[in-house]
Amino acid sequence: MRKNTNSKRTIRREIYVVAVLFALVFIAMIIYLARYVQVGSRDFIYNSYNSRFSVFADDVTRGSIYTADGHVIAKTSLDSERNQVREYPDERLFCHSVGYVGKGMAGLEAEYSFDLLKSHITLSEQINNSLTGQRSPGDDLYTTFDYDTQKAAFEGLGMFDGAVIAIEPETGKVVAMVSKPDYDPNTIATYWDDITDETKNNSALLNRAIAGAYPPGSTFKIVTTIAYLRDNDGDDSFSYKCNGSMAVDDYTIHCSGRKSHGTEDLLKAFSNSCNSAYAYIGVNLDLDKYNKTAEDLLFNTKLPTDLGSTKKSKFSLSDESSKSLIAQTAIGQGDTTVSPLHMCMLVSAIANGGELMEPYMADKIVSVEGDVVSEHEPVSYGTIMSDEEVELLNQYMEAVVMDGTADSVDFGDLNVYGKTGTAEYTTNKSVTHSWFVGYATDENGNKLAIAVIMEGAGYGSKYAAPLAAKVFNAYFE
Repeated sequence: MRKNTNSKRTIRREIYVVAVLFALVFIAMIIYLARYVQVGSRDFIYNSYNSRFSVFADDVTRGSIYTADGHVIAKTSLDSERNQVREYPDERLFCHSVGYVGKGMAGLEAEYSFDLLKSHITLSEQINNSLTGQRSPGDDLYTTFDYDTQKAAFEGLGMFDGAVIAIEPETGKVVAMVSKPDYDPNTIATYWDDITDETKNNSALLNRAIAGAYPPGSTFKIVTTIAYLRDNDGDDSFSYKCNGSMAVDDYTIHCSGRKSHGTEDLLKAFSNSCNSAYAYIGVNLDLDKYNKTAEDLLFNTKLPTDLGSTKKSKFSLSDESSKSLIAQTAIGQGDTTVSPLHMCMLVSAIANGGELMEPYMADKIVSVEGDVVSEHEPVSYGTIMSDEEVELLNQYMEAVVMDGTADSVDFGDLNVYGKTGTAEYTTNKSVTHSWFVGYATDENGNKLAIAVIMEGAGYGSKYAAPLAAKVFNAYFE
């Protein structure tokens, strides 16, 4: 009798264990399914290489993409056979940010394809559309771009290759982003072979604003200045007599135009963009602190943004580095490279009291009925500069515009803080990239940070800075 009882208890225990295991497996499957629907399906169902992608596209008319001020920059129409045709009314103007639908997808079109092919009309309307063979209207994407600012940047860059990127410092919103050479997304499929032909060295698909790798030239003196302040516990006491050049080992660094600046403090050396003074600073810096400063300012690391395939900026010095290389690095030459996005983020942090906001360009998803489905909230990366550093840099960057290398540029009634740059990139030192980085404020305290590079254009004060002025004025007006 006892034996039978024990046997029954054993069987019940085994049944209980099996039941619990089945229950746990079932719960795990439910959790996985829920997560797949919410997260995984976004990447899988709407992947352009998924054979079922076209089925979903047949059910929903792809939503439109707008600028922040309501200008349509991508929309869908139907051809004579009722096939969806993606149109870009402004052709090349937003090509590197919005991207394309054609040969696969790129840009915001790819990143937000899930949302653009999702409809938030009522379930009964969706069912009725499905039964009658009609497509439901997809949700729309509103970007952070300002149309007039983008147009000013695009037209200002003109025939030069290069990039312009402008960011709202207090939020991280990308107001304008232009890269050249460019392409027309309306004809991407037709001219795909030409655009991607490596023998033509076109690189039109490369977004130079976020993935360009350029020598920063004198704009890098912002970083060297911060390194100097940190190496001297915030003390900006400095004196140097510039004779127009400085010999370092077997290499001679010249100031622009071989101009002799005379005796300078740190502010004057910065506003004059004195290569000799900054080469002297560089060779006397603690290299460990210099490297640490560069890393704190996001060199050699992935930038905190989801704008796309961004390029890591490169900075590296060691005890084995020659003094001539250190001197060149301090003035933005040597082996250092940066992206326009990175430089714009640095000046954006200066404009925002040292706090860096993560850049973004997709603001909100809105249903066809005008309801906000989802909205991007500004995200702070953290503080990358101290209050004291920001205060001094503001003084120095203002001096550049007031009586330094950019004093000839007409910025109108705006308060502007900036740094020009002229970067050598070939053995022919007469051919240089033109840089300007900085920010502007209006009488109401609104701010816009910018980075401009014009490949092979020449002096930053002559080309890049005037272009920045045009972009500032378009934005604030």
